[in-house]
Amino acid sequence: MNIYLLISRYQTAMNTIYRGVNSILKEKIHSDITTDQFSTLQYIRNNEKCMSTDIANAFGVGKSAVTAQINRLFDKGLIERNRDQSDRRNVYLNVTPKGLDLVNFTEKEVYAVIGDQLSHFDKEEITMFIESLEKLANVMESDKGGTH
Repeated sequence: MNIYLLISRYQTAMNTIYRGVNSILKEKIHSDITTDQFSTLQYIRNNEKCMSTDIANAFGVGKSAVTAQINRLFDKGLIERNRDQSDRRNVYLNVTPKGLDLVNFTEKEVYAVIGDQLSHFDKEEITMFIESLEKLANVMESDKGGTH
């Protein structure tokens, strides 16, 4: 088993999937939102009273990158910022009704397209694939320091 070849294949496949989802978003759903922005919007919808640091931690990206995304989502009217009245340094993010409509519509459309693509696999293949990805994600999460 050549580990370098396996990792290369994994990276190529993941990049292709990422580009495919981006293409679905741009061509079929909403040309003005990226996969990263959509994921951030979903995260905010699913996590009430979240802050930009929560998003940075969840996605493993720098706070400056999240700030740029938050600014874009805010400028598009998809999220709102609310300062904590007891500690004005804390800014909580919430999805606006416009943002919620976009998330719900986009999920429905993306899931339909990806569902069609998954129809090329049987239930066992899909289940094994998802469970394997979840296992890899769990290993990576528990080994954040990069040690074994």
